[in-house]
Amino acid sequence: MNTTKTATDHGRGTTRRAVLQRLAATCWAGLAVQPAPEPAGRRSFTITARKYAFEPEVIDVRRNDVVRLTITSADIAHSFTVDAYRIQKRIPPGGSVTFEFRADEVGRFPFYCSMRADEGCQEMQGELIVR
Repeated sequence: MNTTKTATDHGRGTTRRAVLQRLAATCWAGLAVQPAPEPAGRRSFTITARKYAFEPEVIDVRRNDVVRLTITSADIAHSFTVDAYRIQKRIPPGGSVTFEFRADEVGRFPFYCSMRADEGCQEMQGELIVR
């Protein structure tokens, strides 16, 4: 007859080996390979800036899309600013600028013209929507 006592888990009758097996299983579950995020889409938009509006006023994309914007000024110098994404681009009079960014943060973000040479520029605004 074996008189050696088996270690138990807080008096519930579970052996040390069973506890270690459960612990190992829990650790492995936490290390399971997570599915890769969906590949990012590519979205392109052409925006026209003119006294005193952006057209279109709304840019709607999905999270992780690579967004390519071409912004054209139809008249005076304008800017395109999205504070949340640290974007600030100056568009020369009659010119255009093209750039890309990854829309990696979900939310609704205002964009606007930060130029102050003409009072009406302060009215130029729109919204970037990332779903």
